[in-house]
Amino acid sequence: MEAVQSTAQQATAPETQSTGFPMPVADFLKGPYLNRADVILTRKHRDLRSWLIRWATRGSFSHAALVFLVPHQEQGFNNTFVIESSSKGVDLNNLANYLNDRRQVVGIKRLKGTWFDERAQRLVRGRMLNSIQSTYSYATVFRLGWSVANELLFGIKARIWGARSAIKGRRRRSLQPPNEFICSGLVQLGFMNAVAEQVAMGYLLPQRVGDVVFHKDVAGFLPKDWSQFSDAEQYEIMWDFVTGFQDVLEAITPEDIAASPALDWKYVVLDGTVHEVQTMEHARAMLSWKPD
Repeated sequence: MEAVQSTAQQATAPETQSTGFPMPVADFLKGPYLNRADVILTRKHRDLRSWLIRWATRGSFSHAALVFLVPHQEQGFNNTFVIESSSKGVDLNNLANYLNDRRQVVGIKRLKGTWFDERAQRLVRGRMLNSIQSTYSYATVFRLGWSVANELLFGIKARIWGARSAIKGRRRRSLQPPNEFICSGLVQLGFMNAVAEQVAMGYLLPQRVGDVVFHKDVAGFLPKDWSQFSDAEQYEIMWDFVTGFQDVLEAITPEDIAASPALDWKYVVLDGTVHEVQTMEHARAMLSWKPD
């Protein structure tokens, strides 16, 4: 159980002390600054799709991805890769493609807590990939010829009724929502399903599921005081939550992740330069920047 886990078990990068920041992207990617399962949030200026998603979700970001591997934690790799849902389906992408694009603004967040060790990081990556493969065929959306007009219609409905209602409406017609609108939901489910699996294996306590719910309203359905319930009741509450809120958390937006206090802000990347940040206020101030 958690009580016997030590911080020495963690596979986390050393904390930076701001002496090297701001830092060029190339230097940042060579260093030990990122961890597996760090969350990547992006928006792209002068890009219609990115603007549409931000408009529909009332957010600062249009896409979310998860750090899949980093060279300082993996042998045999020179590049940092993220796992994401894109127009081609589930894919691995070189993070440098985002960070070196001067039109991209990138925010990087990390889950809080010393319990989030190497095993947890690996499981989040695996659960994200497995949940995608077993439940959806994302590439079908674009193979069937979805156009910007279809994305615009979805965006309007998401703006008016919310992403969850828009997604449910499409499913009633046996359609899938555009990938970009649910990429952040895949990140959310990856974390939640990984924690549930570790609870089932006896590595974590059931209440840990609340640490990885990035939608504040949904998190409010969990008990504030778990100690009032027996071990069996805690386990049942967790599984009822995990199975009952999948569709809601599937519709979580990049903005929900950006605003979540469960994740610490670590870096903001602007115009090819990486800035270390410690607070949401600091990150938000930097995110007001726009490229020329």
